[in-house]
Amino acid sequence: MIVKRKFNLFSLIGLLSLFIFSLTSCETEEQSIVDIDNFADSSIEQIQQKTVGKKYCLEYVFPISIQFIDGTIAEVTDYENLHETISTFFEENDIEKNKENKPTLIFPVEVLNQEGEIIQVTTQDELRELKSECPREGKCKSGKKGKGFKCFDLVFPISVIIANQTLSFDDKASLKAAIKAYKEDTGDEAERPELVFPLSIIYEDGTITEVVTKEELKALKQACQDN
Repeated sequence: MIVKRKFNLFSLIGLLSLFIFSLTSCETEEQSIVDIDNFADSSIEQIQQKTVGKKYCLEYVFPISIQFIDGTIAEVTDYENLHETISTFFEENDIEKNKENKPTLIFPVEVLNQEGEIIQVTTQDELRELKSECPREGKCKSGKKGKGFKCFDLVFPISVIIANQTLSFDDKASLKAAIKAYKEDTGDEAERPELVFPLSIIYEDGTITEVVTKEELKALKQACQDN
């Protein structure tokens, strides 16, 4: 009987240890997911350069590309995809989540200003210079899985005036390709392509709004900054 009690006691201790280990492992895994989620949010804020996004006057024209510390390049279609891409990379790679290891934005990129102009930006300095054209400044609002980083997206197809010609585009990729070709042909003296109104924009909750003039577009963007 004494041996049996010792065996039961040891078994109980073993089961208790196993339970504690399992509980600790779950908590560690959950904390890791939270850490990666927060790190992805922080990375997106850095990519926005405190110039682009919901609280600023500019919006990225997706897709954009980013580069990770190991040289991996990824093209992303929107902020949610950007958040998912960053999170997946750090989940699958044993890389420390610090400022030095955050992904970087690959230039050139296109941004949309409040006047309906689409601007190609080739360096971080150029992006920061555009900030001076903003009517006001704000603080970038963070969010989960890309939510809260943008004001709206353009609804395609859209029409754009490029070199005094009105061209139609069915998707973002074809628009970016046309702007890139135009900038390469014309150089720094190229006029900024402009959106043709009316057009439609879509908010992150799925609401679609028709915009008739550039003044309306500016007012809607300003509302995002103030809200």
